[in-house]
Amino acid sequence: MSKTVYRARVITALLFLLLGLVTLWQSQDLKFGSLKSIGPGFFPVVFGGLTAGLSVLMLAGLLKARKQGDASPEKTNEEADEPVRLRGALSFIGIFVLFLVVSHFVGFVAATFASLGVAAYLLGLKGWRLAALTVATTAAVWLIFDLWLGIALPPGIWL
Repeated sequence: MSKTVYRARVITALLFLLLGLVTLWQSQDLKFGSLKSIGPGFFPVVFGGLTAGLSVLMLAGLLKARKQGDASPEKTNEEADEPVRLRGALSFIGIFVLFLVVSHFVGFVAATFASLGVAAYLLGLKGWRLAALTVATTAAVWLIFDLWLGIALPPGIWL
């Protein structure tokens, strides 16, 4: 991999490590609960730990690749398929903004549906696969959090 791709991946892993550690730190005073009675700290601790742990694994893999000489300045045909693209990052920042705006006005469920649909479309899904992913994931989020866990999802100011 080129040095630019290597640096981009290291920066990404470090940012996710920081995100995971901040999440763990901020959720330390919340009750964890149990699987039968999940507390408010359950998801932040689980996802913060997963994020931090997976980013450490990513950093270890990148360090191993560097020691093996896979992070060199020479470009190969294989690297032409993995450029660093600002357009993709900006697209997903836009999806996050879309989620925040739709969530504020119409509610969490509608924001999840819209954001997943746009993200899946940008990733190349079309037709029934796009519809199935968007509907099934939105339904799963609603069923798990609203019905099973009893966590009221934000309805938005218009509802």
